[in-house]
Amino acid sequence: MKAMWRRDWILFRRGLIPALILTLLLGLASSLAAYAVTFSAEESASPVRVGLVDEEGGLISRMAVNVVSSQSFIASLVDFEQTKKADALNGLQEGRYEAVIILPEGYIDHIRYGTAGTGQIILSKAAAASAEVVASLARFGELLLAAGQYGVFAGEQIIWDKGLSEEFHREFLDKSNDALFDQAFSIYDDGILRETAPYSGSGLATGAYYAVAWISFFLLLCGLFFPALYTKDTRKTMLTRLYSLSVTPGGYLSGKLLFPFLFRLPLMIAILAVLGRSFKLDLTPGAVLWGLLAVVMASVLTSFASVALGQKKGWQGLLMGIASVCLFLCGGLIPRSMLPDWVTQIGRFTPLGAVFSGLKPLFGGKADPLSVLAGLLLTAAAGYAAWHHITVMPQKGEGS
Repeated sequence: MKAMWRRDWILFRRGLIPALILTLLLGLASSLAAYAVTFSAEESASPVRVGLVDEEGGLISRMAVNVVSSQSFIASLVDFEQTKKADALNGLQEGRYEAVIILPEGYIDHIRYGTAGTGQIILSKAAAASAEVVASLARFGELLLAAGQYGVFAGEQIIWDKGLSEEFHREFLDKSNDALFDQAFSIYDDGILRETAPYSGSGLATGAYYAVAWISFFLLLCGLFFPALYTKDTRKTMLTRLYSLSVTPGGYLSGKLLFPFLFRLPLMIAILAVLGRSFKLDLTPGAVLWGLLAVVMASVLTSFASVALGQKKGWQGLLMGIASVCLFLCGGLIPRSMLPDWVTQIGRFTPLGAVFSGLKPLFGGKADPLSVLAGLLLTAAAGYAAWHHITVMPQKGEGS
């Protein structure tokens, strides 16, 4: 085994400089791609653009609109732009707005005194998802106002039943509606507990999700830059000679597993050191062990697959293609939120999905045991393919 390790070390060392150069290029490309997809995913979650037409235009109306639109809960979902009706409708047609809200003249008095009055919301058919946000907010606001007004109406009924004066009635309306406005303006901050949900059910923030996806892709591919290590000795004549010198299949494969792992490990440490400035990493023993398992799995799986396929033309391109498909299925190429759920479910059980799951705890997520188990089974299958190739091929020929 020592002689085999020395031979593998020589092959590994000879390919180290080219592999480092290609790895740096791959890392740069992966970083730019991850940034682009992250930006796209965050852009798709940006506030909905809404044209607001205030036909009343009075001081109280402007104050009410400004107070409502500045609420943090509203501002995170909707970006209001006050404009004229004609400009708002043109903006809706041109795609500048996802919706238009028209507040009619006198709407403040309608709200204050509980008289019939309606506004108008025009939703864009071309932006149905964004329009649904506006419609949902409108329904929510309508229910809040209705609930408050029912309380006012109940008070009025008591006043009428008791025969109280009209002055008392007006004072009651002024005080109760002022309190209603105050409560409506503060309910989003005082009455709602805000929590940042994980990105699209992934258990990670958006940036962390794409960082983990592209790190997994990087770990799978960077070991492919040592072709001589996998193919130089994987020929019938060389394998026959090595076996005659008491080299076992396990001894033959051991160096091809060890050296690519030792190549990846410091790269992973360097990546975490850089990303630690932008992300809050969880470097607890448990998370580190999961991350180490992910690196081992990426290295062993790629090495086994390279040995099994190394005598076929275009084997590196084939493995890169498989990794790219896995990245797509895991939502790394197209934002995960835009993919059907069944696509990402398939991605969980791919090699990249397994590595991804093992890296998640380092970024504050939870590992998916089923995904990791699938990765281990795929690694075992690749190991069997490699073992079968190097044991059967010397007996039947290189085409077997």
